Amino acid sequence: MLHELKRIYDKDETIIIDELRRAAAIAMERQFLFCDNRRDQRSYHHLLDHEDYFRNLFDALGLDLICDRTAGYVGVVPRELSLLVGLDSEHSLFLLALRLNYERYVQECRIGENSQAFTDSEVLLDIYESHTKRKRPGLVRLRAILNTFSRQGLLEKDEDEDKLIRFRIRPSIRDVVTHSYLQALEEFALIGDVDTDEVEGTGRANEDTE
Repeated sequence: MLHELKRIYDKDETIIIDELRRAAAIAMERQFLFCDNRRDQRSYHHLLDHEDYFRNLFDALGLDLICDRTAGYVGVVPRELSLLVGLDSEHSLFLLALRLNYERYVQECRIGENSQAFTDSEVLLDIYESHTKRKRPGLVRLRAILNTFSRQGLLEKDEDEDKLIRFRIRPSIRDVVTHSYLQALEEFALIGDVDTDEVEGTGRANEDTE
C-alpha cells in the first residue's frame, strides 16, 4: 500500500497523502459518506478519485468498498461480519421495517433526490407493527433507535416534532439489509424467539450488494 501511495503522489504531487489516510479512517468510522453531507464531501471525493487504491486497501482489511455515484454515496462494509453485531432485537426488527419502507417507496416511484425515501415515524411504526406483531415503542425509544441508524449512515433526520419525526431513508439500507439478511429478519419477526446472534450473522456474509 505504501508503494501505491507513492505511485499516486508521483502522478500528482498536489495530493496530500495524509488526506488520503484521513479519508480511509473517516470511511471506516462512519461506514457511509454522502455527497450531500458537507462534512463528508472532501473524503467522499478522495475515495471516488482514488477508488482502485481504496478498494485494494479495504480489501486487505476484509472490507468491501461500495461506490454509488448515481445515488451519491460511498461505503465500507465488512465482508464476513455484519455491521449489526451488538444490536438488540428491537433495533434489528426496525432495520426490517426501514428496508420494507424503502422498498415500498421504490415500488410506488416515490424515491427522491439521491435515491432517498422521504418518510416519517408514523409510516415506519405502522410497518413495524404489521410485520412484527409487536407493540410500537414510545417516541423517546424510537428517537434513540433512529439516532443509531443515523450514525450508521442509514437515514437522515429532517424534523423532530412532538409526535412525529420526519426523516430520509438512505439507499445504503440496501447494502446493510441485503436480501438474505432481509429474509432472516422476516423469519425472526415471525418466530420471535430466535437467537439474535444467528440473525445478525447472516448480514452481508456472502452476498454482493443488490
